[in-house]
Amino acid sequence: MDIRRIYATIERDLVGRRTEAQLILAALGAGRDVLLEGPPGTTKSTLLRAICAAAEVPFYFVEGHADLTPAKILGHHSPVRVLQEGYTPEGFIYGPLPLAMQDGGIFYIEEFNRVPEDTLNTLLTAMAERELSIPRLGVVRAAPAFRLVAAMNPFDNIGTNRLSGAVADRLCRVHLDYQSAEEEREIVARRTGTPGGWLVDVAVEVVQRTRRHPDLRMGASVRGAIDFVLVAGQLAGLRDERISPAPDDVTSRQLLVAAARTALAIKVAVRESSRRSADSIVEEIVLAVLDGQPEAPRYPDPGGPGRRPADHESSIRPGAGRGSGTGRATSRPPDHPVAPSHVNTTGSGRVYLGDEALDAAARRPASQRAVRAFAERHPHVTRALRHVPGARTALETSLADGPPLPREILGEIHHLAGHADHRALVDRIARDVLVRMAQRDLDQHPGPGRLTSAPYRGEAAELDLDRSLERVLEQPEVTDEDLVVFERRPRKRAYALMLDVSGSMQGAAIYEAALALAAVAVRVDPDPFAVIAFWRDAAVLKRLDEPVDLDHLIDRVLSLPGRGLTNLALGLRVGLDELSRASTQERVGLLFSDGLRTAGPPPDAYAAAFPTLHVISTGRSEESATACRELAALGDGRYAAITGLASIPAAISACLYG
Repeated sequence: MDIRRIYATIERDLVGRRTEAQLILAALGAGRDVLLEGPPGTTKSTLLRAICAAAEVPFYFVEGHADLTPAKILGHHSPVRVLQEGYTPEGFIYGPLPLAMQDGGIFYIEEFNRVPEDTLNTLLTAMAERELSIPRLGVVRAAPAFRLVAAMNPFDNIGTNRLSGAVADRLCRVHLDYQSAEEEREIVARRTGTPGGWLVDVAVEVVQRTRRHPDLRMGASVRGAIDFVLVAGQLAGLRDERISPAPDDVTSRQLLVAAARTALAIKVAVRESSRRSADSIVEEIVLAVLDGQPEAPRYPDPGGPGRRPADHESSIRPGAGRGSGTGRATSRPPDHPVAPSHVNTTGSGRVYLGDEALDAAARRPASQRAVRAFAERHPHVTRALRHVPGARTALETSLADGPPLPREILGEIHHLAGHADHRALVDRIARDVLVRMAQRDLDQHPGPGRLTSAPYRGEAAELDLDRSLERVLEQPEVTDEDLVVFERRPRKRAYALMLDVSGSMQGAAIYEAALALAAVAVRVDPDPFAVIAFWRDAAVLKRLDEPVDLDHLIDRVLSLPGRGLTNLALGLRVGLDELSRASTQERVGLLFSDGLRTAGPPPDAYAAAFPTLHVISTGRSEESATACRELAALGDGRYAAITGLASIPAAISACLYG
């Protein structure tokens, strides 16, 4: 591979990315396979396609997902020809991996961390030995130019898996991040055919602000700016209107906000703890950019706007600052400045406690690094705390005595929830922290699914020979429609989570129940699940198929006071009742409790009635551990114990995935 010639060919078309292109070519030239890592829209596939075109090598593309089986990568024997001729080389339909190896091409896998582990394992020999052994076919050896290139978004942890050491050890990694504003403006101008100007500047500034907005978990890529400019231009032509930068041009502002919603709302990810819509956030950002307002590191008002704004004139008023999304211009109170003295921001959007807080921390040397470290890890919480008098001092006190554990942080601010002025804000901070914690250990998964017989549809699959023979023995000619193959289908389950909210869960300990709920919700989605809270009595917080947003569900738990005695039998019975409504064959119960009943009959019979009952012990005594183990054994499930708030996601994963 002549990497000098390839680089000279692509360099004239590059906008930035020269260092990244050199690193990719250096790794490929050294005969290594490469992992491209970065958020969506950072030119990973574009750059690789340009390299393949310049190198004049074939490009084989595969989209990674949970249903990508080894057969879909390797290929399969034609079922019809197997029945007619047996297993012959001529009857094998090659998949993209052996084709890329034979042709000396690039085998490119997107969403690499969504590929099931058994499918990734089929790549190991190709990566290490440059050959494949395919059953009933033989060995496929790679041409010298063959390379494997993978790409993944490291910031998306929903439905993704952690790469095994064996796979990672065979890869070189090149990281691609978002580009500078100047480079993105040039890209947008090229891709849209729009000379660099005001609209391009606005589009790029808007997408860059989406990446730093406190209500957004993920912002838009440069594709969003390209789409913004293109949609705005087409919309202006359709309406026979002119796009103007004049601040009093209401029609132009309406058009730009409508175009931005269309282009960007689907490309951003709103934080689970936010109550706002993507449309209202995009409108806010567009209006702030149009008004020339500086980017404010202000945590949104928890009681503030969250409804989707109507696309009408009253919501786009001249001079209206950051749009509220409700048709009203917003104003900033004088006691809430854009950048208060105790908050500093960096160019990356990080927030840390400023000199005032650090001076206080310096009087407690052990807390100085902890204060700064906490603020770096939880910038949105840090922004919010400045609205709560006394909360920052409580936080510093909490951090002074040891590591910044989320349980301690929540415990320090829990007492503030009793004040009407602060309850909504404290709950929002809690939701933000809890949802982030719930997403830990998501690299585990419930397994590859089960093999099910299904009609052959032309895709790679293993022939179900027995069932196929039953259907074709009396047929004069065999067609694809007569064949039955094995397909892997994900397991469909229904879950019932039973949360102990008895007197032992008073105070900040209720956050343990809320975190357990959040951890279960993000792991079992999209399967149906019910949530039951129990004490002496019981309440169904969520029916099995009831659609409830996660933040609202967390609110329901946080609003529960610790109540009285513990009736384990009742909690389990209500959980069984909810599961009885499930249409799925597999039904799973999860009990989150110390396992010690103080009211009601013994729970043993109800535990044994569950098809599967996992038990997460919240108790710290041997008596509690023994009781929970016995309940899990009766329910033919798994047992896990927690040692604090931070251990809950791992305990949930251990029970669900084993």
